[in-house]
Amino acid sequence: MGRTSCEYNWHKTGKQVFYDNSTFETLLAMYPVSFEDDFSGPDVVIPAAGSDESGCKWVKKIVGAAPPLVAKTGDGVNGNVLCTFTSASQAQDAEIYWDDQLVISLAQGAIFETRLALTTLPTLLSVASFGLWGAFGAGGSDFRVGFEVPAGGIVTCESDDDATDIPAATTTTLVAGTYYIFRIDCTDQTDIKFFINGARVAASTTFANAASTADSKCQPFLGMYKASGAGLGIMSIDYVRVWQNRS
Repeated sequence: MGRTSCEYNWHKTGKQVFYDNSTFETLLAMYPVSFEDDFSGPDVVIPAAGSDESGCKWVKKIVGAAPPLVAKTGDGVNGNVLCTFTSASQAQDAEIYWDDQLVISLAQGAIFETRLALTTLPTLLSVASFGLWGAFGAGGSDFRVGFEVPAGGIVTCESDDDATDIPAATTTTLVAGTYYIFRIDCTDQTDIKFFINGARVAASTTFANAASTADSKCQPFLGMYKASGAGLGIMSIDYVRVWQNRS
């Protein structure tokens, strides 16, 4: 664990932010709107999409007869959620999101951060996906910014405003079972930036997202997806944090 550091104009956002100078985990960000879930507490069951329960911050999307699983880990140190595929040869989803409650806004400079590991790297057609989505869509929302990790473990960054889809592969290949801190910075919607463990990635690509104010409304989304095949994959999510300006 490193020491706590502070920047008064964090990545030119104009915000004071405290962070761990070893892991680059954001500890405290001075934004007027914020969300944080460390997945601690006695509740381990996440309700199904369309069946929201009072007090629950997430719903889970489960597709597949095997079925894939989404649940908090019992007695998991620090608290975490596992999204787990099976080897059944079929379309599968194992994801968490806000059941299309779109209260985050790219247009208001949203910043998304998560710490997660792929304890089993995606195989075959399986894909790990996480970031900020508009309304849920199988295989990807029409409006989204996020990271994707297909079979092989190479991380790709993507911005899609339903008119222009901008993907760019990074030089980062994830190691199975290793936790990484991923951050998406939408301070400038015309130049969205992506970071892994504090280092900017895909910096040579300009991720210009032209979604309107209405279409910039989004929600955090994390999990695994495959359209078919016997691919595997397990995502372990340690925390999710989101910040943005009030307007």
